[in-house]
Amino acid sequence: MRVIICVGGVMFLGITLSSLAKRRMTEPFCLAWGIISIALILAGILLRPSMWNRYISFAGMLLVLLVGFAVIYIAFFVSTKVSELMRKNQELAMQVSLLNWEKDELWKKLNELAGQVEEKSV
Repeated sequence: MRVIICVGGVMFLGITLSSLAKRRMTEPFCLAWGIISIALILAGILLRPSMWNRYISFAGMLLVLLVGFAVIYIAFFVSTKVSELMRKNQELAMQVSLLNWEKDELWKKLNELAGQVEEKSV
C-alpha cells in the first residue's frame, strides 16, 4: 500500500509538471498540486499502516485507495479546466481592450472627417 501511495504521488507530480509545461494549468494550481503530490509521497514513505488490517479488509483498503485516487483525479481535472477558463478569460479581456482602443481610434478619425466635411460645406 505504501508503494501505491508513493507511485501515485510521483504520478501526480509528473502530471502536474507536464500540465505546467504545456500551459494547461496556472502556476498557483500547479504549486498546490505539487504540494499535494509531495505530501502523498511523504505519506507513503513515513506512514506505517501495519495495524489497519485489523480494522479494514484488504479489498476494503483497495476500494478506499481507488476512491481516494479517483477523488484526487477529479479534483485535478476540475482545477485544470478552471485554469483553462481563467486563461481564456484573460485572453478575452485583452481582446476586448484592444477592440475598445480601436473603436476609440475609429471614432476620432470619424469625427475628424466629419469636421473636415463641415468646413468644406461652409
